[in-house]
Amino acid sequence: MSQHNEGIQVTGGSFNAGQVGVGRGARVIQNTYNIASQLQADGKEEVAQAITELLKALEAHGNQIADKEEVTQTVEKIAAEAQKEKPDKLTLKGFLTLLKESLGSVVEVAEKVTVLQKVIALMMGIPSL
Repeated sequence: MSQHNEGIQVTGGSFNAGQVGVGRGARVIQNTYNIASQLQADGKEEVAQAITELLKALEAHGNQIADKEEVTQTVEKIAAEAQKEKPDKLTLKGFLTLLKESLGSVVEVAEKVTVLQKVIALMMGIPSL
């Protein structure tokens, strides 16, 4: 008889982690929050705030998003790209456009994507994304 473990087993040692997701449907998005903190430390406070607000909206309305895993990964990619010394405009525009298309039906989250688009456009010194 095989057992199905959805937990964590640690034997003969210790377990340390910054974030852990366990069980079905578990998600860990702390990494993106950490990147947002780094953006803030790098003087990109508005981008950090917009990403943080978007993550909070995703958490609050996640049950309305069919492909939440992919959406969360895209937000992480946006944060990582924005953190670079010279972010790629086309990469950011592509990710933000995909995000907006994926979340258009969830108004509360789509509004946060629009804010992030505006903040990144301002950061990059371009009219709009």
